[in-house]
Amino acid sequence: MSFSSLTNSTTFENDIWNQRRELILGIEDNILFLDSDNGSLAYQKVVDQNIDLAWVRKSLLHLRRLLKTTKTSEVLRQKLSHEFQLYRSIGNDGAGTVKFTGYFQPQFEARREPTKEFRYPIYRAPESIESWPRPHPTRVRLEGYNGKGDPKSPIYGLEIAWLKNRYDAFMIHVQGSAILAYQDGTKEAIGFSHGTAYPFRGISQSFLDEHQIAWPNLANFFSYNPILLDQVLAKNNRFIFFKTLPSPDPLGSIGVPVIAGRSIATDKIRLPPGAIGLIRTKMPVVSTSGRIDLIQSSRLVLDQDTGSAIRGPGRVDLFMGTGDEARRKANMMYSTGELFYLLSKV
Repeated sequence: MSFSSLTNSTTFENDIWNQRRELILGIEDNILFLDSDNGSLAYQKVVDQNIDLAWVRKSLLHLRRLLKTTKTSEVLRQKLSHEFQLYRSIGNDGAGTVKFTGYFQPQFEARREPTKEFRYPIYRAPESIESWPRPHPTRVRLEGYNGKGDPKSPIYGLEIAWLKNRYDAFMIHVQGSAILAYQDGTKEAIGFSHGTAYPFRGISQSFLDEHQIAWPNLANFFSYNPILLDQVLAKNNRFIFFKTLPSPDPLGSIGVPVIAGRSIATDKIRLPPGAIGLIRTKMPVVSTSGRIDLIQSSRLVLDQDTGSAIRGPGRVDLFMGTGDEARRKANMMYSTGELFYLLSKV
């Protein structure tokens, strides 16, 4: 079971009223997903069938109707409290504790051909990847120990673009999408295509403690210590392949545009794809001076994405947007809290 309890007591944020339009658009995208073959297939894979596709769809339609017809913020919040019920995820401890992180869509300078300065490639998937025997090739086998490529690799020649440094390329692997800005002024969006069958192994807390660095300072740290980055990545065999996208708008795993501050990535085997969620945790807020603080908040969200490191009912990744401010927010987002799903009573 992925849900531990039913609760009817909560408070909803005031800002829902001011963001009705973007929520309605996100809800309509999710309804289209649920009405598609992909939606049906996604729900066939969900382990916990207590929250099924029909109930999620009904709840989305109900929330869209309230957002379109309710006259005031206060009435909207009252109706949400009375006309929806909340199911809480059991979390990672069976008691509802959920680990929250943030992700973003980075933008990096890139080149379509390698140069002395741009030497670290991002790859498209080979056509044969679905039939690759397991265990899959390791990261070192695919991109070389230093990440600059290997002519003997099975993916040599499948480069989409080249990046300035390996940490940028790694961040694209972590985030699952990016905007590539080329020298001629054009931009290209890339997104997740396939990943090798290995668990994601990130940069451990023990590594941060050993080198006395904080997560937001890693890019600068590895720019001065590239050999250490090579050593870290050689232990992470999970490798991501990308595809070019028709639009710069980032798409979630269910195939709809994700919304900054409103879209979450979860384990789509354990939690309901496309559903309405409510998260309670500390979230990054930018002050008028530009400082980012973590403030305890409650926020309505849409479950639209997943990630290679997002596994089980106790992990949530909140999408922060595109660009540098989104990156700063994502780097700050590391907290615990609760995840609920809103299901219509009527």
